[in-house]
Parts: sequence; structure tokens; C-alpha cells
Amino acid sequence: MQEYKELADSPSSLVKREFIQALDQTVRGLYGDIRREEGDLELSISVPRELTLGDISSSIAFRLAKFTHTNPGGIAKEIAKKMQPSEHISRFEDANGYINAFIDEKKYAALVLRDILKRKKGYGHSAVGKRRKVIVESPSANPAHPWHVGTLRNALLGNVISNLLEACSYEVEREDYIDDLGLQVATALWGWLHVSNKPDKKFDQWLGELYVNVNREMQQKPEVKKQIEELNKKIEDGNSQEAATGREVAERCVMAHQETAFAYGIYRDVMIWESDIVRSHLLSKALDISASILEKPNDGKYAGAIIIKLDKITPLAKELEGSREDAKVIIRSNGAATYIGKDFAFHAWKFGLIDAGFSYKKFMDQPNGKPIYSTAPQGSPMKFGNVKRAINVIDASQAYEQQIMRIMFALIGHEEITNSIIHLAYGRVNIEGEKISARSGNWLGEGRNYTADDLLSEATKRALEIAQKSEKITNRQNLESISRSIALSAIKFEYMRISPEKEIVFSWQNALNFEGNSGPYVMYTYARSKKILAKADYTEASASKLEAEHVTRGYDFELIKKLAEAQETIEKACDEARPNVLTDYLLDLSSLFSKFYESMPVIKGEEAKGFRLALVHSLTIVLENTFGLLGIEPISEM
Repeated sequence: MQEYKELADSPSSLVKREFIQALDQTVRGLYGDIRREEGDLELSISVPRELTLGDISSSIAFRLAKFTHTNPGGIAKEIAKKMQPSEHISRFEDANGYINAFIDEKKYAALVLRDILKRKKGYGHSAVGKRRKVIVESPSANPAHPWHVGTLRNALLGNVISNLLEACSYEVEREDYIDDLGLQVATALWGWLHVSNKPDKKFDQWLGELYVNVNREMQQKPEVKKQIEELNKKIEDGNSQEAATGREVAERCVMAHQETAFAYGIYRDVMIWESDIVRSHLLSKALDISASILEKPNDGKYAGAIIIKLDKITPLAKELEGSREDAKVIIRSNGAATYIGKDFAFHAWKFGLIDAGFSYKKFMDQPNGKPIYSTAPQGSPMKFGNVKRAINVIDASQAYEQQIMRIMFALIGHEEITNSIIHLAYGRVNIEGEKISARSGNWLGEGRNYTADDLLSEATKRALEIAQKSEKITNRQNLESISRSIALSAIKFEYMRISPEKEIVFSWQNALNFEGNSGPYVMYTYARSKKILAKADYTEASASKLEAEHVTRGYDFELIKKLAEAQETIEKACDEARPNVLTDYLLDLSSLFSKFYESMPVIKGEEAKGFRLALVHSLTIVLENTFGLLGIEPISEM
């Protein structure tokens, strides 16, 4: 059961609103005293399990029965008898204590299809965001190795969430935090300075292999570890030649990352480099505004460090009670900031509490025609940050630190910021049961497809093998490009169909299955629909002759009702930050279309042909729009 809430400009919400208004008016007339005594009785609605029971249902009679001490069946019968039909609802009936509404299928079919065919690419989009500005931070990959399959999940989630926010009328800033300080960068730089500076392959792949090899050497040779630690200090100093070289190496790695991002259709607006955050003294400004909640002990295990006591945090986060720690370090005794300290400072900038005075330069152009900008030691001021909401796509292992960082804002009097920072936690990704570690390098080797680049390459190869044998792929002239599109849809759909918080075990069999819950299956539904339209010589002009009187109470109407739910689906996926809501919707549409097409002829539909072609056309529009939110480019001909 879902609670009703108003959704502007949605056919589905319009008919639900008609039901709620009719129900509310009748209940007030019959049970006004109870409504006044009990306040606003919840008028929740649901979809009946059986088609014969109508299209929308209410269980209000069961709640009223508790106050009247009478049978809910009698109450439902009385209410249903008094309710008056509305513009799109033809009648009301009671059944087993429920009040069920039957939509006028002809009027509703005309409403839904005309709305889709009129709004086209804008169908399903919402105005709920009201142009409020949101930062989506993703994927924040270390610039010392290539994207592995876990990084790819982060990047795809960030991309889809950004698309959803934009579809719901938010102003979105797609931001990437580049951690170019720390031991991982120092390790890669040491390899550059002492082992090799002559890349012989894609730069991030080459640097990642160097990084892994130096890590192994560091474990065996204490002197190498000491040299890397000294190098790290020089990098963090910011004014050394080592720092300049480290930034150059990191930038080359990030440029290589963009090649991977572009291959997956992922773009962003701005990169914020940690070295520029340090250079701008953002942390000291953040310490100033949070001084009232921080302490600097003179003795004990935290001597010389800046900390926050957990007894200040736990009253606002009961789930943190029972921690073995009694405090979290913000600044270590050696002056180095911890993850929480840096993240608090970064979010103080995001929400406009402090001004970093960043300078920006154009980092590179993107295939979508928009440039990526980057913070830089020298550049020009630009208007980034200063948002009302921030979504951080960060793996679930950082949930504890994210919670503490959020609560720090409430403790300094900015509870609105605490409530506006969303940690989109996601589970790890494994391939065939093996766990991935960038540091240990188990993504290396023959037959391993653990980098995002290799995953796409292997998926394309497997898709081509399937396409060459499949009877469903009739376009034999473009098998290679079709296979790449199938591969991208397979990967993206497989990644997004799992709830973000759950771990993924990537399965080739599931991802590339044309018959099951997969991207290729839904892609085939789209191509099949386009083929029907092409065979019928359907044109845009045909849509003006929509004859909705030929709709039945069969699978055609079920498909129409599902198409009408596009906006509610998009708003739900956006509000809950769950792309799997979209994949479930696409699978439902594909399943309903299959049932409709098998039982109701389209081209040979005689009098119903025009209406059914308009229905198929509307389906392709909704599929295209939903694919677009998932970053999937559909294929018109397979």
C-alpha cells in the first residue's frame, strides 16, 4: 500500500486525486464527527491485487470500523454507494471491506497517450526540485590506478542520481573530489621517480601496475617505505618540486579516468583537488567555525591532537552508542587532518559557510560538448558550491565517518545542513565471487576483467558472440556497434537493478540474458516496438487520429496504467536515491508489452490498429526517457 501524495501534471496522480477527493467528501459527510475527533484520518490508497477488483483501492473502512465498532464490510458498502463518479472514474464498488474505484478506460487512455505524445522527451519529468541546487559527489577515485569495478558502481550511481535530480527540476552540480594527497599518490610518485616514467599503455592502467609493484616492494623493504613517507611530506608541503610533479602525474591519471568515464557516458562539471583545498587553508577556516565543539588535550592518548568527544555526537545518533572509541580525531598531533576533518571542511564550503577562494581552469572538453573545470593554483573564480543539498556517493564502509561529519554541523547550529547531506552508501562489487583490491592488484593478470575498461571490453566481446548466434538480432550489418550498445546496457542495468546498499556479484549469464531481467531484454523490447511502428509505416501524423474508444480492459489498459506511472516512478527513484526503481519499472513495462503484443494484434488490429500503434509509440517514448535516466542509449534496430 502506498500513501497518496500530490504529483503535479501526472495522469496517474490526477486520477488518484479524483479518488481521494471523492472519498474524502463522502467520509466527511458520513463520519464527520470521527474525522473531527481523530484529526485527519489517513486516506491511503493501493492497487488491488486482482484486475476484477478495480484500479485503485482504499482500506479506510477498516480504520473507521475501529471507532464505530461495526463491520468494515458494511462501512465500505455505505461509502461506495454514496460516492459519485468523477471525470476519469466511472464507478465505485465495495469488496471485502475495501472501496474500489474503476477508471473510465477510454477517457484515461486518451488522457495518458495524448500527454505522452505531446510532452515526448519531457514526459515523466517533474517540477518538485524547484531549481534548488544540489551537489552530487562521485566517484572520487584515487589518481593512482584505473577505475576498478567498484569505482564504476560509484560513477554509474552518481550519474543516474544526477540524471534523476535534473529530471525532477533540481540544478545539479556534478562534482568529483580528487584526493591527490596521501600515501597512495606518494607511492605511485615514488615509482615514477625511481622505477619508470615511460608509460607504454593507457596511463591509469600503467600507473596502477606501477603502484601495485611499488606497494609490494614497500612491504619487503623498510627503506622504500621510509622514502615514500618522506616523499608524502614533501607532496603535502605544496611548494616543493615533488608536489608539482605529483600533481602532474595525478592529472595525467585523472585524464585517463575520463576516457573510461566517457566510454560509459559519464560526465561531470567540476573537479575539486585536495591539494588546492590545503593551499586555500580551507581546513583552518573550518576549525574556526567549529572551535566550540572541538578539544585539544595536553596529555593522554590524544595529546596534541584536535578531537571531538563522542559523547557530544551520540545524543544525536543513537546508532553510534557503544563505540569502543571515546573521541574522533579531527587533526592528528602531527598536524595532518583526518578523513572526517577534511570532509567537514569540504562540506562547509559546499554549503557556503566558508569561502575557499578557489581558482578554476578548464581541465578538458567532454564528448557531450561541455567542459570539465578544475580547481587550480592559478585560474579564475567561478560559481561552484553554495548548495542546498549534497549527495555523497561513497561506499558503505565510510558510513560511520559520514555520520559524525554530518552531526558536527548540527552541533555548531546548522541542523539544516545535517539534514541536507545524504550519504548514498553502496555495497562492494565482486566478479564471480572474488573480492577486488586496488592495492593488492588482484585486478591484474590474464583473464581478469576487474577494471572498468576491461569489463566493457569483455562484455562487448561476449555480446558479439551472442549476437552472431542469436535469431533476435536481425541487423547483421552493424553487429559490432550493436554489441557494444548491448554490452553497455548489460553492465549499467546489472549494476543499477540491485539496491545500492547491497553487494553485487556481477554475473555474465544474468547481465547478457535476452530472456530475463536484464538490459538486453529491455533493449529488445524497445527495438521490437520500433520494428512494429516501421512495419506499419506509422508517422507522427498518425498520433493525431488517436481512437481511444478501442481500448479494452485487457493488457492494453494495464500497459496504459503503467505508462501513466512514469512521473511517480521517477520521483520515487529520485527521492529515495534508488536507480533500481527505474530498472524494475522497465522490466514491468517490457513484461506488460510482451503480454499485450502476444494477445492483442497491433498491425492486424483492424479498427483498433490506430489506437494500438499509438500505444506502442507511447511505449517507445517512455522507454527512451527511462533509458536516458539510466544512461543507456537504446537501439532502434537489432
